[in-house]
Amino acid sequence: MIEAIKNLEGHRVSVALKDGSRLDDCSLVSAGRGAVETVWIFTNGMDVFLPRDEVMDVWEVLDRNPRALCTAA
Repeated sequence: MIEAIKNLEGHRVSVALKDGSRLDDCSLVSAGRGAVETVWIFTNGMDVFLPRDEVMDVWEVLDRNPRALCTAA
């Protein structure tokens, strides 16, 4: 799963945690490197470091701006 998380670095994501909680619409800064066993996200104006083994799933947040889906008539 670590490779899939690394592919989302720099993207807006939601994160599901082992305890059943979620962090939605965060920025994934880093999935960790080498001996670093934490996932670094930026959410609500704060850096948050999550133990990698507590992360159950990470997925990209899609832009839900309805104007982005409209085309000029």
